[in-house]
Amino acid sequence: MFCLLFFPFFLPFLILRLVFRLVFGLLMLPFIMLFVVGAVLFAVFAALFAAFIPLIPFALIVLAIVALMRHSRAASAYPN
Repeated sequence: MFCLLFFPFFLPFLILRLVFRLVFGLLMLPFIMLFVVGAVLFAVFAALFAAFIPLIPFALIVLAIVALMRHSRAASAYPN
């Protein structure tokens, strides 16, 4: 009974609360989307980094072989 009696007095405040929440939500939406996109990009970068970590020793071996072959006498004997 109490709620039904005072509902007309509380209704404007409930509508005002709804409007404030709606406006605040719409203003914060771009920032939330920016944060979500940043988090997804960070997660993708972390997954790729974790996937390529085991390949680092092979890449170092290949770079060492390329460096040795580039500066060897046999490679420079025939320029073409």
